[in-house]
Amino acid sequence: MPAALAPFVLASLLPAYVGALRAFDPALDNARALRLAARVVTEADAARIDARLIVALVAVESSWNPDAVSRAGARGLGQLMPATANDLRVDPADPDANLHGTVVYLAALIARYGGYAPQERYERAIGAYNAGAGAVDRYRGVPPWVETRLYVRRVIGLWRRLCGD
Repeated sequence: MPAALAPFVLASLLPAYVGALRAFDPALDNARALRLAARVVTEADAARIDARLIVALVAVESSWNPDAVSRAGARGLGQLMPATANDLRVDPADPDANLHGTVVYLAALIARYGGYAPQERYERAIGAYNAGAGAVDRYRGVPPWVETRLYVRRVIGLWRRLCGD
């Protein structure tokens, strides 16, 4: 686990994250929710991403169900496709590895669109997480597909709620 956060800072953040994760997946027991919350906070901190964005994205992707599998074959918390997981060298069935891959992949997408204003940057990165960077590049923004547009809206809306907006 990355160790950038001071232990007392991490400890002060965890109760809110545990509560959020358990709200998204009531089947998570406290111990597992605590472990996942610590992982998401430390991974996000290491990647310099707002952990609440990761919480929102994973909530939309899998409702924080580590065993989720989509019809398309995406697996785990961040619903990583097999090719993406392979590129990232992570096991999508391992919740810790899946969270690591999710954060690394989203961080790369945010960096890819780093030349845009923040709102556009995050919309493009989240759109690319859902539809692929090629589609976002081809359409010069979030593709016009209903599923992708709703996905971006849901992730950003949930992120804002988690931020208190």
